[in-house]
Formats: sequence, C-alpha cells, structure tokens
Amino acid sequence: MNPFIVLNLPADCTDEQVRSAYHSLLRKYPPETAPAEFQMIQEAATALKSAGARWRCHLFHQPVEAESPLEVLRRFSRLPGRSCPPGFSAFKSLLRASASAARQSQQS
Repeated sequence: MNPFIVLNLPADCTDEQVRSAYHSLLRKYPPETAPAEFQMIQEAATALKSAGARWRCHLFHQPVEAESPLEVLRRFSRLPGRSCPPGFSAFKSLLRASASAARQSQQS
C-alpha cells in the first residue's frame, strides 16, 4: 500500500494537506459503513503524519519503476523550505558514494 496513492497526495505534501485529505476521505468512507477503507485511510495518514515519516515513506515505499533513492533525495532537497531530517546527511553521503561506485563499475 502506497499511502500517497491512498490519500491522493503528492510526495512533497504538507501536514495540512495530509490532514485535509484524511478528513475528506473519512467523510466519504466512515468507519461504520466502510471499515476496510477506513482502516486503509487511517494507516496511510499515520504513515504520512510528519515530514520525517513522509521522507521515509517516499524513499523506501516506492514502486519498482520509481526513480532511485538518490534522485528522490536530490529532487526533494531542492524544494523551497525543505531540509533533510536529522541523520539524513550521513545517508545522503552514503547514497552518493554508492552511486559513484555503481557508475565506476558500469564503466569497467
């Protein structure tokens, strides 16, 4: 389950957009009449509850045909007002080193 798809939100959504999508879907699928949909919506909203959670979800819960984590990190870091969550600078360095090693092995 991709929570961005469940809530119909872009990868760079804000807390307010998540909250708004969650409440609009709850009005459409209340727990009394649609318990399965309600549970899916609730799990998706919980997965996207904070900026750090959205980062983790976007980086590690992508479909197979999605761009590489390094490309996601590059694109996300260029968005205005966005900064990496704590600990991501080390992860960013690791991704860069991995990409560099992959390019070198392809050239050999």
